[in-house]
Amino acid sequence: MGKSATVLGREIGKTGREMNALLRSYGYLTGEPGAYSLTDKGQKYGTQEDHSRGNARSLHYYRQWTTTTWSDETLPALLNDMANAPTPPEPAESFPDDDVSVAEAEPVGATDRGASGSTGTPVDLGVVAIAAALLVGAKAAQIAAPHARRWWSETAVPATSRVLKRLKRQDPSDNDAET
Repeated sequence: MGKSATVLGREIGKTGREMNALLRSYGYLTGEPGAYSLTDKGQKYGTQEDHSRGNARSLHYYRQWTTTTWSDETLPALLNDMANAPTPPEPAESFPDDDVSVAEAEPVGATDRGASGSTGTPVDLGVVAIAAALLVGAKAAQIAAPHARRWWSETAVPATSRVLKRLKRQDPSDNDAET
């Protein structure tokens, strides 16, 4: 039975992302998050399958993705590689969509202004607030885009067409008689 990276990771207390990073570090995967492919070593233990949903002719919605499943022998082989490695491979890269909590982030005014030679510049909180609002707005627009497209094509365009047809059917001489 095939297991996902998340299921393999649960067995050793790791998340799916951490497990994919380990598999990449030890040569089972190549690529970046969201676009991994199996190496020759990884093909011994895993298989990849392509999936799609939607109509390929439709611009509205067509999704494609690849799933990787691992055999039961993958985890023992990975643990053996980890135990026999003289030095661990490079640390796993940080993922661009990982969230940093407010408690973990360095406070805005954390530069040491009292030390000699300090070049810390104060940060304008207004600029930070505007930048954060733009990022949130961009993410919201990205999430809402498919819904807005559907609303436009299924609701707004037909309603506008009906109104235009009604206006064209009206006799212009009726408007002149009333004024």
